[in-house]
Amino acid sequence: MDLAEIYKRLGKNSWKILDAIFKNLWNYKFVPVTVISDHAKIDEEKVKKILKSLGDERIVINKYTEYEGATLTFTGLSLYSLHKLVEEGYVKALGKKMGEGKESMIYNCLSKDGEAVIKFHKLGYQSFKKVVEKRDYGNLNFSVLSVRSAKREFSALKKLQGLAVPEAYANEGNAVLMELIDAKELYKVRVENPEELLDMIIEEIAKFYRRGIVHGDLSEFNILVGDSFWIIDFPQSMEVCEEGWDDALRRDVSNILKYFRRAYRIERDINSTLELIIGDTGGRCDREGEVRSSGSG
Repeated sequence: MDLAEIYKRLGKNSWKILDAIFKNLWNYKFVPVTVISDHAKIDEEKVKKILKSLGDERIVINKYTEYEGATLTFTGLSLYSLHKLVEEGYVKALGKKMGEGKESMIYNCLSKDGEAVIKFHKLGYQSFKKVVEKRDYGNLNFSVLSVRSAKREFSALKKLQGLAVPEAYANEGNAVLMELIDAKELYKVRVENPEELLDMIIEEIAKFYRRGIVHGDLSEFNILVGDSFWIIDFPQSMEVCEEGWDDALRRDVSNILKYFRRAYRIERDINSTLELIIGDTGGRCDREGEVRSSGSG
C-alpha cells in the first residue's frame, strides 16, 4: 500500500465522503449511505458509485445487508487523517514507509518545519477481516479505537514535552505527527556504559511519573539509543490517577531490569527501584493529574 499514490488519485467528492464517514463513526458501525449523502451534500446514487470505487481500492468496506452503508479501512482512516494534516498545513509531502508493526505504521514526511514522521495507529485492524467474515461486529469500531489510541499517545507526548521523548507536533484522526529521531532500538545496540544508561532510564521513568504518566508498555523495543536516548510508543500510556497504573509501572520497570540483567548482567531489585521512582508521593495526584509529594499543599 502506497498512501501517497492513493492520496493523489482521490478527488474532491471522495474526500467529502471520507469526511462524512469519519464524522459519523461514533454513531454507526457502518455509516448509512443516506447519512453520508446528507453530510457530504452529494446525491445518494453518486455516493454509491464513489463508495464502490473506494471499496475497490480497499479504502472503505461497503455493507449491503439490512441497509447500505460503509466504514473506513485502516487505509481509508489513514488517508483521511493525512488529508487533515495537509489541510491544516502541518504536512507538505509524504515520504516512504519506515516501518510497520501490529499496532502502527510509520512514514517519514516533510512537515512545515522540516523532516518529521507520521505514525498511523491501527489498533484492532489485524482482526477486522475475521470479524467482518463472521458478521459479528460487536460494540467496537476499529477506527474509533485507533483514533483514541493516537489521541492518547499525542496527549502523553505533549505532557512529557521536554523530557526524553519525541516532540509531538499534531494529531488528526489516527495520525500523530512527531519529531524524527535518528537512533536505533536499545536491543539492536551494545552500549558502552549500560549501568549509567539504566540509571538514566530509571530517572526518566521517575520524571514521567512525576508528570503523572506511566508508559504502560516499556521495553528494550521502544527505547532508542544514539548520541542520547529517547522513549517512544505511548498508545498504552496511563495517567497515575487511573486504575491499574501501579501494575503498569511495575511491569515497565520489570521489563527494563530484566533486559539489563539478561544483556549486561546488571542486578537491580525491583522494589528498591520502584521506591526510587515513586519516592514519598504514594501516587497522590493533584487536580492537573500530576503527582505531588506528601509535603505538598
